[in-house]
Amino acid sequence: MNELRTIQTDVVMEFGPFHYYVQRRLILQGDRPLRLGSRALDILHLLLEHAGNVVSKETILARVWPTTVVEEINLRVHIAALRRALSDGKGGKHYIANIPQRGYSFIADVQLTSADELAPHEPNGKPLHNLPGRLSPIFGRDAVVDELIRKLPTRRLMTLVGAGGMGKTTIALRLAELLLPHYHDGVYLIDLSVLVDPTLVAAKVARTLGLAPLSEHDPCDLGRYLNSRHLLLVLDNCEHLIENCAALIEGLLRNAPRLTILATSREPLLTDGECVQRLDGLTIPPRSLALEAAIGCSAVQLFVARVEAHLPGFVLREQDVAVVIEICRRLDGIPLAIELAAAQVGMLGLRGLLGQLEHCLQLLTHGRRTAASRHQSLRATLDWSYALLSPSERTVLQRFSVFKAALSLDMALSLINCMQLQEAQVFEAITQLVAKSWLEVEMIDSVVHYRLLNTSRTYALEMLRGSDENRQVLQRYAGHKNMRVIQGGYKQS
Repeated sequence: MNELRTIQTDVVMEFGPFHYYVQRRLILQGDRPLRLGSRALDILHLLLEHAGNVVSKETILARVWPTTVVEEINLRVHIAALRRALSDGKGGKHYIANIPQRGYSFIADVQLTSADELAPHEPNGKPLHNLPGRLSPIFGRDAVVDELIRKLPTRRLMTLVGAGGMGKTTIALRLAELLLPHYHDGVYLIDLSVLVDPTLVAAKVARTLGLAPLSEHDPCDLGRYLNSRHLLLVLDNCEHLIENCAALIEGLLRNAPRLTILATSREPLLTDGECVQRLDGLTIPPRSLALEAAIGCSAVQLFVARVEAHLPGFVLREQDVAVVIEICRRLDGIPLAIELAAAQVGMLGLRGLLGQLEHCLQLLTHGRRTAASRHQSLRATLDWSYALLSPSERTVLQRFSVFKAALSLDMALSLINCMQLQEAQVFEAITQLVAKSWLEVEMIDSVVHYRLLNTSRTYALEMLRGSDENRQVLQRYAGHKNMRVIQGGYKQS
């Protein structure tokens, strides 16, 4: 069994006022994260690896753009951006030299150290964090991570919101490890998914920080303890304890002016000062895209990487690109769903997998044994979220599931309201289903429409078929002039 590697195994390359954390792909100028695009960072990494030596343009192009043919002008543009970011040439500091007809060389002195030496520590040498090591790469989230890295030092409460399986925890941990050097008193992860009693949220935080049990003190002691500390707390999986989490977070932020909180939840906390970042699925290429272009899309990258992990030697062929794109499309670009599907390729093949995705909830059941129970299957993830809905929200969700096409608010209100649910109740339920990451919002002809993701719709249809009103709903919508029955569901005519 693989053991978790702490992030302190990271190698750090120091030059001038900069520290480059190799494993975390983070560069700091002092304690400030430096914003670099992924290509520029790849180039810097390569030049630092060969500091003092000339790296040919051909070598750089092959490393940074391995599957794409690009012009040399692309390289020059990224080199120029890299020089600007490093203030190369200012104050007599020079880092990257152009060697005519040969390539580029990193000419400044580079020192190798360990992140363990630079990260915050207690006086006894114990690291001030409890973050696990990352064992696999992250696909398609560079843009959102870059944006949040810029925001977090100035936004004291950030909530990552998204449907189950979107990778909220993964992104939160990535941000936490990148920002670890910035917080002098450390970074701590508090996993709330195992907590059932909402009154124990404060005690869980205190226990993670190594404080005495709060039952012996007033919970306000936690705020007083944090008052002078420069900390980042990651509160993961707040949705089932949301009212208590919101109250605690707001109180802590008022009492501890140097505290920052990064929360993950399937709905916003709705507290003072909250900044919400919603997560969508990974990018899915158009169906007609060629191999080289398709492999640049994050959903395809993740799928191929996970298939390769299960089937060493797997290579995506041109004739299979359309199938893989359609698999990612059926799974809405949801990272967890893509990972679970990729594990089935060895048994079903690519085309067999696509054919079975109509029954995706039964198919996507073999996750990592070490994952949280709700992440070991797609159904478990949806069950966790469905259990948090009110009865009226469940009813509206089930009724939405009969529509493949997106519905405007007026159409949804007219089609879904009934004797049990009046229009105002339907409107409130739709609002909550959007907030809780069940319904997607999209603009069609400048009008807001709502729809379910394919995976969520399949689940909601199953819930409808198992309900007492299944027959009534089928009869009602079967008679609607704009609907027609198709395989037990409905489709816009």
